[in-house]
Amino acid sequence: MSAPAASTSVVDIPSNPRVEIVLYIAASLDGYVADEDGGVGFLRPFEESGQDYGYREFVHSLSAVVMGAKTYEQVLSFDLPEWPYKGLPTYVCTKRALPTAADPNIRLWTAPVTELAAQLPAGRTWLVGGGQLIDSFNAAGLIDRLMLAVMPVFVGRGIKLLSQPPAQKLVLENLTRYPDGVLMLEYALQR
Repeated sequence: MSAPAASTSVVDIPSNPRVEIVLYIAASLDGYVADEDGGVGFLRPFEESGQDYGYREFVHSLSAVVMGAKTYEQVLSFDLPEWPYKGLPTYVCTKRALPTAADPNIRLWTAPVTELAAQLPAGRTWLVGGGQLIDSFNAAGLIDRLMLAVMPVFVGRGIKLLSQPPAQKLVLENLTRYPDGVLMLEYALQR
């Protein structure tokens, strides 16, 4: 007599097939996206090099931006002359009140990320961060593409890229090597 087949359950995740959710992020060689205090000072030498690692082209390809409250507050703390994602719908996932005067396209979102994914405008959406929000999108299987800049530094401790590996299969679609040792890896995550 053979053993019964293992049962599996499939959760139907509402998604918008016209939307591509992209996690475009930099991480150290040891897998950290920020230090223990949430700082990204390890990126400063690379920012000062003048190389943009495809950032401008990526931002121009976007139809929306999604970020968590701490990331939003960090962007506001940069004291920039204008909102860096001006004209793009920006969804800030939060459970608390936040100022939105930086740009009229900023929307505070309190519902689950699955509902947000179903409401996003067609096109490419940048999942900026932070860590908790990335983990929520990852756990729901909502990340379609990972564009990872691997920086040739070690941070040692801090916020990891992901707390759990994605359930989807990663398929490497592109690799760009920069003279300063940065690698830009582009993966499609298959559902």
